Amino acid sequence: MLFEVYDLQYASPATISRCGMVYVDPKNLGYKPFYANWLKIKNERYGIEIHESLKDLCTKFIPPLMDRVFEGINGEDLVEPLAFITPRTNLNLVQQLTHLIDAILPAPDANPPTEFEDLQKLYLFCLTWSVGGALVQEDRDKFN
Repeated sequence: MLFEVYDLQYASPATISRCGMVYVDPKNLGYKPFYANWLKIKNERYGIEIHESLKDLCTKFIPPLMDRVFEGINGEDLVEPLAFITPRTNLNLVQQLTHLIDAILPAPDANPPTEFEDLQKLYLFCLTWSVGGALVQEDRDKFN
């Protein structure tokens, strides 16, 4: 059996001593392996053009956005990190982003957008809702 839990706060010493525990801190794993696998699937389904555009969009937006939201790094400035309604990890936010893109991006036979600008609009829309939608109301203006 495999159980995935957020933490071991409520695990008793008996539970911990009788089970094999593997703890991977979300900060150490991150979103990059998940996103790379998702991109691989997009390459197989849509082709290299959309794959490369989605890869470039990730490079352009995700690292600075994660720095701003989790670490409070805004360019050269250090500001207060943004607060979430419920606890989130960078992996969770990127998963939400990819699920939204999957829901909105037309099927390969339905003429999906191939122009970088069109994909960027879709990407920014999905980023707004996947990351910005998880923030408390007061921090949504800062995110904007």
